[in-house]
Amino acid sequence: MVKKIASSGWRVGVSEDGKVFSIGVRAENGLEYETFFVGADSSPILTQLLARMVDVHAALPPREFAQGSGPTHPLSVPLKPLATRVEARGDMAVMELDFGGTVLKVEIDPHMLMARLSAALDEAR
Repeated sequence: MVKKIASSGWRVGVSEDGKVFSIGVRAENGLEYETFFVGADSSPILTQLLARMVDVHAALPPREFAQGSGPTHPLSVPLKPLATRVEARGDMAVMELDFGGTVLKVEIDPHMLMARLSAALDEAR
């Protein structure tokens, strides 16, 4: 199955044993390219990708997304990891989100997180 995004698309697949996953992309010229990853090796790949995106976007103005794209795309839904762990590192904390074969580590400021959670809950009331 290929999901359309304007004139390009993507599809993802995970083997039954969870050891291999693939990302396929269809280019505008109709050609498809597929990359296979071993599940155990996926954490560094995704970490480097997200870290590089942060590096590039830090110098740019805040990104604005059209309706139905980015975080408002129908497939952009909250993910529920298999396990979540938090480690204290000085005045910061590292949250580890385990998606089974891929573990994302996110540095968080506990005070900022508590303040933003409190503000979000106040808005919801």
